[in-house]
Amino acid sequence: MKFHFSKKDKITLAIFFVFFLGLQSYLSATNSYISDSLAKAFQINSIQNGTETITYPANSIDPDQKLHPVTFILQNQNKLKSVFSAAFAFLYAKLFFFLPVKQMVYMNLIFLLLGVLCLKGIGKVDFRISILVFTTSVVLCQVIDLSEVPITLFFVCFVYSIWTMAIQNQNTNLLIISVFLSVLLCFFRLELLIFSGLLFVLSSIRLFGQKKGAEIVLLTVAFLIPLSFFFLWNDTEYGHPMGIRFLYNYTEDHYFAKNNWILNLQKILFTGFSEQGFKFGFFLISPYFIYPLYRFRDSLFSIRKQNTIHYHLTLFILYPILVGLSAPNDGITISARYVLFAVVPMIFILSHYWSELQKDKVFKILIIVSILVNLVILRILKESFKMIKNTNQIYENFNADLWIFYDNNISATSGIHLLKQPAISFQNFTDETNLNSLIKLMESQKMKKIYVFDFSKKVPNAFMNVKRSLELSSPEFQNLLQTKKYSCNKYTEIKFIGYRECNYSP
Repeated sequence: MKFHFSKKDKITLAIFFVFFLGLQSYLSATNSYISDSLAKAFQINSIQNGTETITYPANSIDPDQKLHPVTFILQNQNKLKSVFSAAFAFLYAKLFFFLPVKQMVYMNLIFLLLGVLCLKGIGKVDFRISILVFTTSVVLCQVIDLSEVPITLFFVCFVYSIWTMAIQNQNTNLLIISVFLSVLLCFFRLELLIFSGLLFVLSSIRLFGQKKGAEIVLLTVAFLIPLSFFFLWNDTEYGHPMGIRFLYNYTEDHYFAKNNWILNLQKILFTGFSEQGFKFGFFLISPYFIYPLYRFRDSLFSIRKQNTIHYHLTLFILYPILVGLSAPNDGITISARYVLFAVVPMIFILSHYWSELQKDKVFKILIIVSILVNLVILRILKESFKMIKNTNQIYENFNADLWIFYDNNISATSGIHLLKQPAISFQNFTDETNLNSLIKLMESQKMKKIYVFDFSKKVPNAFMNVKRSLELSSPEFQNLLQTKKYSCNKYTEIKFIGYRECNYSP
């Protein structure tokens, strides 16, 4: 890779650097640990501590490991595991070993810059184009908090740039190497199996057209060896060749739209409504991605002369469609995140027509629209992170031997407090056998003070305001624990949290 940094390039990179870190600080990204990010923080923390199973401070109170309070952490092969990428967690844990998990969000910038440099040095893409796409597409809202997206995006930029260079230079060896490397991306995101498969098919078609039979055999071997390793490792580690994320999404009792694939695709690519709320689709966030397909349709869709741009176009069209059709659900609000890596071939399409596009008024207007949509999303993130920050401050006052949450949705609001605070997610207060077993363990562990949490009944969100068979606010709940030698204070609410403090009274 050779780089020539002009003064304008240096200024652009400096602005991007300051902008991104400033945005993370403004949004309070270090307080964003809930749901996905929280599970990833547990995963990284566990690797840093050298444990084979996920961190669980309440392990002694839950020896069967069925009550872990963090969503997306479950028992598999007799160990607690996260459904997210083990490769991502391992690399972050080792690369940033001396950093507390809470500060690792600021390392996202390193991989974004590396991605930009790969596109520049190998793919010959102008800095301004890749930075423009990173800051005006779904990429931006997906790289703010702790996520595998930044490091995976860097690897995708690296591999795809090599593949593009191989196509342009007709370098068969480099083509085979890039396809081999593309399969390894599956260890970071399962949908990249589709990405690598498309690279393999397109590469095979190219070699077939050049009548290179021996090279096709080598390409096939280079594709199948890492793919076989991927399947074998998953089967050994998780008991299924597709891995734990596949098991969680497709074999467990979770929401996924298997019977609504077309509607699912529409929500992911464009937009839509569902019980979870409004969906920000891929082309709603970045409408300027559609414009080059229309503006340069004659050259893009012409099959008279095949060149590199047609490969980028094929990837850009097929990848989102195949991912959208196979996605487990339509996403949570930011549905476009499933097809995020389609931005990489689009960067090359924009680069090909950049001299015309940067002078095009329609293109500029669509860029402004994308910026406005992203501002709306960032505003939503700001309010979400603010709520999490305020909630974390509330939990700081609840010092106890054990926290008991009514479900994983309320326990997720306590963030990385759960890394040290013994806590469980327990819903079976009406199940006498389970309750007696829990109380017996609490007594044996000499737990004197506990807190039981649920969402406040004032919360308007139906997703949070779930009717319980035994409400935390009801006198029956207080009387039930009183018979188990735990005397509970009156039910109290702080903002959207309802709780009772209970103390052991033999």
